[in-house]
Amino acid sequence: MEARQRKPITVRLVLSTSQGNRINGSMWNKRSWRLALAAAGVVKAIGEKVETYGGRTRQSPVYELSRADMFHVLRHTYASTQLEAGESIVSVSEWLGHASPQTTLKHYAHFMPGAGKRGLAAMDEWFVQDPQPNVPEKSLGSRKAPNGP
Repeated sequence: MEARQRKPITVRLVLSTSQGNRINGSMWNKRSWRLALAAAGVVKAIGEKVETYGGRTRQSPVYELSRADMFHVLRHTYASTQLEAGESIVSVSEWLGHASPQTTLKHYAHFMPGAGKRGLAAMDEWFVQDPQPNVPEKSLGSRKAPNGP
């Protein structure tokens, strides 16, 4: 429901089609990314598909399918690398365009192996410091024995 209530926003696209529109992810995978992976020897062509559109026939190779080889994996690689480097979950969430940092945490929390370690290290350092009592002058710990009888 929240997604339907959000107002649309206009942004400048980093990559676009030749007509200036957004790139459809599945078409990018099919027509560009898999071709690049095949050229690099990452995936193999396992056949050929013949499609007819409006009287035009198009032959295209069929590649072995692997979700790990899809273009979207680059987005996950970026996010996981940023989080492993200690970047803020709020920043990564904003960069990915997630609705909230909770969405990012749900998908990427396992890429934050150092989460909590900085806080633990800070406390360890605090305990190791030369203990200088920080006791107010009028407290019980700083009372002097009275002079005289």
